Amino acid sequence: MVHDQTEQSRRSLLKKSGVALSIGMAGLAGCSTNSGSSNSQSDGDNLTITLATTQPPENISVKAAKKHFTQPLEKKSDGKISVNLKAGSLGGTEDNLDALESGTVDILHESPTALAQRWASKYSFAGDPFVIKDMDHYQAVTDKYLKPDDGLNGILKKNGVQLGDAFYVGNRGFTSNSTVKTPKDVQGMKLRLPQYDTWTKVWGEIGADVTPVAYDELYSALQTGVVDASEGPISQFLSVSLYEVQSHFSVTNHLLGTKHFLYNQEFMNGLSDDNRDLITSTASDAVKKMTEQIKSNESSLYKEAKQKGTNVVPADKVDREAFVNAGMPALKQLSKNKWAVNINDVLNLK
Repeated sequence: MVHDQTEQSRRSLLKKSGVALSIGMAGLAGCSTNSGSSNSQSDGDNLTITLATTQPPENISVKAAKKHFTQPLEKKSDGKISVNLKAGSLGGTEDNLDALESGTVDILHESPTALAQRWASKYSFAGDPFVIKDMDHYQAVTDKYLKPDDGLNGILKKNGVQLGDAFYVGNRGFTSNSTVKTPKDVQGMKLRLPQYDTWTKVWGEIGADVTPVAYDELYSALQTGVVDASEGPISQFLSVSLYEVQSHFSVTNHLLGTKHFLYNQEFMNGLSDDNRDLITSTASDAVKKMTEQIKSNESSLYKEAKQKGTNVVPADKVDREAFVNAGMPALKQLSKNKWAVNINDVLNLK
């Protein structure tokens, strides 16, 4: 989740060249040859893995991945596995998914929304508003609907991709020039949203006047009154300086942002059992610690927003259940016509 900047696709370049752009972040190393056609390289007992993310090197999720995944992997492998980190160097989401699918990237961090848009729209519920409550709930959803071979993972595998563990990247809130605590506070408010049909349906049902605005025009649109409000993570609110044109940030927590470790299937099949187990177990340990680090950083960002004069409406002052109820007709319609699951089954999952 993850800012929603408009990104220029370089898919054709990747497909024509079959070679991913390279930026340096050497560090770890591996213990076996890879017989697949992925971008990983082996030299005797040493293995170099290509890990990619759309986020730049200074992003908290990239820093957390280095600390909790790449460094521990290097140590556990006695320096035999090295990771070539491509942070924000391959273009946008589609470019990175192209690279993973083609094998020029071995491991990728990406969101369930991106996966649903590309391969399996009926699993968009994992990244739609007012569906996922928290990380425990998301883990339950992952175990039941996403990771099984008869769920999202089965569809991904048909496209050469395997679904791994997920980590937290932030929770989206509501920005405006007034206090937002309940659905009545957003009635008729011109709300800028990314162009996701499912998001538009839910917020429209709640009562907002959804207005399309390009991400790079968001600041000026809020400044001039083209739109009254926006939504997104607190990191986006600060990085785009929305505090200059919006006085309030309401912690609606309407959409839990997560990203998964995604693996090129040919790469994984070409590993020795020991290397495969080492990589996946290290990733499994990493997602817990990455989540903790990113949540801690998020707390500091709320403090920073307050220091800049923003009125932060905390989550315990927002009636999230009222928002869920207000959006329920749209959620039920989506679960009937689009999703692979029933909304009530998802909401009641523990």
